[in-house]
Amino acid sequence: MQITAVTTWQGTPAAIKFLVEAAKGAAEIHESLGASNPRFMRPVSGDQGVAHYSVDFESVESYGAFTDAVRKHEWWSQTEQAVADAYPDLEMKGTMIYYNTLD
Repeated sequence: MQITAVTTWQGTPAAIKFLVEAAKGAAEIHESLGASNPRFMRPVSGDQGVAHYSVDFESVESYGAFTDAVRKHEWWSQTEQAVADAYPDLEMKGTMIYYNTLD
């Protein structure tokens, strides 16, 4: 069963612009740890202060292995600190895990 993890971000235009650049580096790290198809999505219209970063996994087990690996990676502690420092201009609202019911 394919799994998609979607993290929602909210921030000022400057903070979202910074996040776009940061997501490029994160995507490489995430792929090296087992994620695939990284996407950083912005709305075509509506609230421009919201963005979504998503990655795919082949199974719930592979998502779990990724989560374990990413939390051990130095990138994780650096990211936690950067997000804390950017608050309130940038806020990670949370991550939702989805599965495709059409498969």
